[in-house]
Amino acid sequence: MAKIKSTSTRTRLSPEQRQLEIVQAARQVFESQGYEASTIADIAKCVGVVEGTVLHYFKTKRALMTKVIEEFYSDITGAMEDGVAGINGIRNKIRYVIHTHMSVLHDNANLCTVILNESRSSQNELLEKVHELNRRYSNIIISIVREGKESGEIADFASPILVRNVVFGGIEHYLWDIVSGGRRPDIDKIADQLTQLVYSGIMNRQDDVSGEVNQLIVKLNNMIK
Repeated sequence: MAKIKSTSTRTRLSPEQRQLEIVQAARQVFESQGYEASTIADIAKCVGVVEGTVLHYFKTKRALMTKVIEEFYSDITGAMEDGVAGINGIRNKIRYVIHTHMSVLHDNANLCTVILNESRSSQNELLEKVHELNRRYSNIIISIVREGKESGEIADFASPILVRNVVFGGIEHYLWDIVSGGRRPDIDKIADQLTQLVYSGIMNRQDDVSGEVNQLIVKLNNMIK
């Protein structure tokens, strides 16, 4: 278990700065110990304050966990949206999302494990919050497909929701290897292959390739079963 550092000397911080410090410490503790094993006392020690200070900003550990999740999704969603906005071409945008999402999972494996465990075993309120945040994050793919359909690059039959499910559902199969501490997958290779599979199945073609398209749709559906 990673050793959590505590702060021996404190300086006066604004309420906003103190809250941010507490959230950052909570994330460190949750990642190191897991949600269930962590306590408000652990988080307070990490910050270098008394438990009452933490409870002044967050009434419960669950509320603090929710804030950690919100901050995480805010960061990765903002970065993803900014990145996509600076890229030209639907195919390139799809690859960017795939590659970036896999990198996020790898670089934040511990926190992703905590979020996954807690959202599946906790009360409906947290589960709904995670679904809401994840929906905005994953809907970036939906926007890309719609953009492609408007420009004529993507075929009319392509379902934006199905493409989103295929992309993130396909990547989820690699999540378990990542969070279990196994060997890092070849993100570049996987991103290239998944992009090719998805884009080839939804791109607008002038020639008659209905048979090939149908085969690709079957493959995409099989990926998310």
